[in-house]
Amino acid sequence: MTRVDVILDNIGAAYFQRNLDSLNIGGRLFIIGFMGGTVTEVNLTGLLARHLTVQAGGLRSRSPENKAEIVNNVEKNVWPTILAGKVKPVIYKYLPLAEAAEAHRFMESSNHIGKILLVP
Repeated sequence: MTRVDVILDNIGAAYFQRNLDSLNIGGRLFIIGFMGGTVTEVNLTGLLARHLTVQAGGLRSRSPENKAEIVNNVEKNVWPTILAGKVKPVIYKYLPLAEAAEAHRFMESSNHIGKILLVP
C-alpha cells in the first residue's frame, strides 16, 4: 500500500479508519468536515505505532478576520507549492460535461480514489 504524509478530510467518520491506515509514519490527518458522519469506532494501534497526528478545524465558528488570515497564509505558504507542481491532485477520471450523471454515480459509489473531473 502506498501511504501519504498528510490527508485533508471533509468526510469524517466514514473514512476515519481508512485515512489512518493510509498515513505514513508521522503522518497527519486534518479533519475539516463531516459529510460522512461524526461518530465512528477506531483501532488506535496505528495511531500509536506510526506516530500519527489527528487534528480538526472548521471555518464556520471563526471570525471574518481569522478567515482572512487563513486565506492569506494559504496563499503565502501552500499555493506556491501547488503552482510549483509539488502538490498534485490524484485524478481518477475525466468525463465530458454531458456525462455529469455518470460522474455523480462514480462519486456516490465511493469506489474511486481521486478526483472526478467534468470537462467541456
